[in-house]
Amino acid sequence: MGRTRPMEGQTITMGDSETLSRRVEIGRRLREARRRRGLSQSEVSQTAGITQASLSNYETGKRELPLSTMMNLAAALDVPLGDLMEISDVIILRDSRLADAVRALTESPELLESVINGEPVAVP
Repeated sequence: MGRTRPMEGQTITMGDSETLSRRVEIGRRLREARRRRGLSQSEVSQTAGITQASLSNYETGKRELPLSTMMNLAAALDVPLGDLMEISDVIILRDSRLADAVRALTESPELLESVINGEPVAVP
């Protein structure tokens, strides 16, 4: 049986240890990026447009982090989206053009948002 990945907004049960460990890892990366910049949870959450409690829950892996919020947090922290997530968790890269496109998307929240919104984009 293949591994399944949660869809954005899907409720994750604590019994799904693989998903939980992924959430904890993303939270750890988020917390480390915030601390490297010397920012408080209050500062980052205000800039990203979320509550401090939500940011705390994301950092500890208690709550699933929606992609749109992750993009806002990456922008608030001035880090590439790829710094917060594992590309290997998202897609297996078998083609160098695909790898270049994924890299461009993770480094540009604006470009990724355009793709998500179905807008045509040119990947450098």
